[in-house]
Amino acid sequence: MPRVRADNYDAKAQAILDSAASLFAKVGYPNTKMQDIAKACDASKSMLYHYFPTKDDLLFAMLEEHLEKVIAGLEEVAEQPGTPQKRFAAFVQVYAQKSTQSRRRHVTAMNDVKFLPKALQTPLLQLEARVTDLTAEILRQVNPGLDEEVYKPYAMLLIGMLNWTDYWYKPTGAMKPQELCDRISRLYLKGFLAEKP
Repeated sequence: MPRVRADNYDAKAQAILDSAASLFAKVGYPNTKMQDIAKACDASKSMLYHYFPTKDDLLFAMLEEHLEKVIAGLEEVAEQPGTPQKRFAAFVQVYAQKSTQSRRRHVTAMNDVKFLPKALQTPLLQLEARVTDLTAEILRQVNPGLDEEVYKPYAMLLIGMLNWTDYWYKPTGAMKPQELCDRISRLYLKGFLAEKP
């Protein structure tokens, strides 16, 4: 059965993905059964299998959709006018917002890619590499002239900080989302700009 592209998912497919993301984040991918997902989204198993023939297909679709949305947001920021520092601040905000909007999918993306067969891992790892490349390019614009070998590690450090924020940050807490993004930008830029060519 040909795979349905993420931009062609209807409301029922999205409901299935949302329910699966919630269960995967709560009890883990290995411990979630397709019948649990069907029950959570009030769908029959036959409907579930119509959209996603296997649990691996469902996980792949969820992670692909999430990563493609993150990439689209980051590419849009990269094309914005203004100083590199302003684009960097916008980059942090978009990344954090994309993660927050699909927090459960983001947690699943961090934890569960390893459970997929290699053939399904490969395209997801390529999407993750694109996120890293976009991040490295933003950093290159902010502080050009460094040894080329340092941009990727700095990009990975930034992505790691942003990813793990999803585990502890509560948008309803004392620090509002915009303040968090501003603080991340200042913290990172001041440290990153201390690095000299």
